[in-house]
Amino acid sequence: MRLRKGLNDRLLGWKMAGGARETIADMIQRGSRNKMVVIGLSVIVVMVALAVFAPVLPIADPTPSEIHPEDQTLPPHWFRFFGYNVSKGDGHIFGTDELGRDVFSRVIWGARVSLLVATLAVFFSLVIGVLLGLTAGYFGGKVDYIIASTIDLFWTFPAFLLALAFAAALGPSLNNVILAISISYWAGFARLMRGQALAVRERLFVEASRALGAKNIRIMFTHVLPNCLAPLIVWASIGVADAITIESSLSFLGVGTQPPTPSWGYMLYRGIPYLEEAPWMATFTGLVLLLTILGFNLLGDGLRDVLDPRMKGLRR
Repeated sequence: MRLRKGLNDRLLGWKMAGGARETIADMIQRGSRNKMVVIGLSVIVVMVALAVFAPVLPIADPTPSEIHPEDQTLPPHWFRFFGYNVSKGDGHIFGTDELGRDVFSRVIWGARVSLLVATLAVFFSLVIGVLLGLTAGYFGGKVDYIIASTIDLFWTFPAFLLALAFAAALGPSLNNVILAISISYWAGFARLMRGQALAVRERLFVEASRALGAKNIRIMFTHVLPNCLAPLIVWASIGVADAITIESSLSFLGVGTQPPTPSWGYMLYRGIPYLEEAPWMATFTGLVLLLTILGFNLLGDGLRDVLDPRMKGLRR
């Protein structure tokens, strides 16, 4: 009897795995035809490639040990078409900042910081949120009440205000920014995971697994969680864009990444006093930040349509 039960359980798992492979192939095919997915993914791939290969790219040092006053606020070399004197600006695609540092190299290295912070923060938020949301949605009862109440408490406050409060309390540093964003953003994943788990746990294949004697842990991570991945993937993609926005905002306010480490938010802050004299300092940093956030948002919206067209309003 035990052998038959185990065999039926394995066969059920194989059938689900085969269906998952077919679904993934169909999703890839649909995604390749979705313009938002293609554009968003293209932007992300370019930004990630530049960030990863920044140490070997032929660009200037973003934090030189020596500052050259004669190179301060030099315009980009192609600004000659706008009437700027670019006799000393050759080789600077985005010009230089108030300390003579190359803006282009600092933007590229700033991408490393923003993408690293956003990826790690979303990953930790995803792990915490999925574990708590899955536990609450699957077991219900007092466990669900305690976890759901905690989720509602964190969900009451905007993620940025929570991150700002935690970052200010913990102190300005790269690790503290990651921790602050993770603490402020996990509730979204938990809330979404809980709602999905409440629906999936009542489906027939879950009841069949219980009848075959499968343990709760196996059912949760083998049957319930895989059927909740679609909205989690969409939320994670959009969450990276939100995390980049929060990280840049914290750095702009002085409680995020600290100089001399290049950070998009701090570069925007330093470029504001020079908007008339050297507008390229803030303009190009802001455009790259906008393009990166747009890429993740486009990818998230496209994935929502590809994975499940019924998922609407999946945003905080």
